[in-house]
Amino acid sequence: MNVTLSMEYILKMLQPLNADNKRWLGERLIEEAQSESYAPCQYTVEEMENHILQAEKRAQCGDWGLSDEQAEQELLEELPWLQ
Repeated sequence: MNVTLSMEYILKMLQPLNADNKRWLGERLIEEAQSESYAPCQYTVEEMENHILQAEKRAQCGDWGLSDEQAEQELLEELPWLQ
């Protein structure tokens, strides 16, 4: 499942967590970020331009992808501990 969420939206979803849980999650995120090795981009500039053009065409036809509610539902199905 591929879902794109804004960082502000993610932060809003995490607000109900208590301070200990937020601290724990923050420490895990820092550990994860420090251990990540970044792979080079797997797309050429032409492929990325094509993806963008296709997304713009879909948007012009009114297809904006997932609604906020659909994105939240899919996220909660994948990460039920966020509930």
